[in-house]
Amino acid sequence: MLRPSVAHAAFDPEQFAELRAALLRGALSPERTRLSHAPERLTPEAMTAVAGLDAATRARLTARGEAAIRGREVAALVLNGGMATRFGGAVKGVVPVLAGPGAPSFLAVKLAGLRGVPVVLMHSFATAAASAEHLAAIDWSGVPHGDRLVFEQSLLPRLLADGTPLPALPEAESWGDTLVYAAPGHGDTLRRLRDSGTLASLRARGVRHLLVSNVDNLGATLDPLLLGAHLEAHERGNSLSVEVVLRSPDDAGGCVAGVGGRPQIIEGFRLPAGVAIEHYPHFNTNTLWVALDALTEAHPLTWFAVRKAIDLPEGGAREVLQFEQLIGQLSEFVATTCLLVDRARFLPIKSREELRAAAPQIAGLARAAGLAAAAAG
Repeated sequence: MLRPSVAHAAFDPEQFAELRAALLRGALSPERTRLSHAPERLTPEAMTAVAGLDAATRARLTARGEAAIRGREVAALVLNGGMATRFGGAVKGVVPVLAGPGAPSFLAVKLAGLRGVPVVLMHSFATAAASAEHLAAIDWSGVPHGDRLVFEQSLLPRLLADGTPLPALPEAESWGDTLVYAAPGHGDTLRRLRDSGTLASLRARGVRHLLVSNVDNLGATLDPLLLGAHLEAHERGNSLSVEVVLRSPDDAGGCVAGVGGRPQIIEGFRLPAGVAIEHYPHFNTNTLWVALDALTEAHPLTWFAVRKAIDLPEGGAREVLQFEQLIGQLSEFVATTCLLVDRARFLPIKSREELRAAAPQIAGLARAAGLAAAAAG
């Protein structure tokens, strides 16, 4: 089922067979994965509105966060996986984020904002090679050698709607790996973090908490104030802190709402039919602070069959299915609190148009991180 070119990747054939069987009997249909009841809006008790904190509280939380950073109790995990299908098929992490010669990349700016703690990069089979070459060229943007950790997502074959795996198609022999296979979503992070030995390595270093964010969210830096807020929430029994912002009309993605009195990250396609996501004002930024103790257990995340259209090398497109899990579903199994943050913390870049629009903010982040080439940009 695996080509020699991806034989190094983590692949569980038994799991794939089980998922394919579930697909064929209808167990992974969209209707089966929806919530049975509409969730509730978040209550004020479920979140910390960071911008509204008084000066004394901000100072206390910041001091707690700074002490944890100095004590090397926290690490950062950057999600640099996926299928490299945006930005003209380029691996997003290596794309320059500003105009002009010597402009820094997503990875350069992201890593520069995380210096001082161990940094973990999660690649996929589609992003690993280009990212490794670029990281060597930029020397990890100044992250010390001893603080660099890397692991890869697993992969699964894509399928046709009738359950036929793409590797079984004769015509697929001429298709590239990124058409035939897919990385199974960011939920795969939790399993691969354990199975790769990275979680054990972090624990051996004395790390107790992890900041998780997307490589394209350049605003999600290592903020001691938010770390301090997470640490206090952890003392109250919440092992997961989710950064949320107030929804804007252009936001596309999941919400954070109450299920059974507990905050949970919920993707829009999981809401019951007829329930509009606009009813829920708190938007999930996919930036998480999580206690490592909450990651040692294998949580039963739901598998989703996601429809994609792939462009064929011979022309035209074909609809396929791929199996994915969502990292945000961790909030279903782990006691969670929400950190309502300023939108400056949420700077996701999904297209070149968004990149151009965000150039002033990105330049400021790059200068703050000491990237000299960006100061001129």
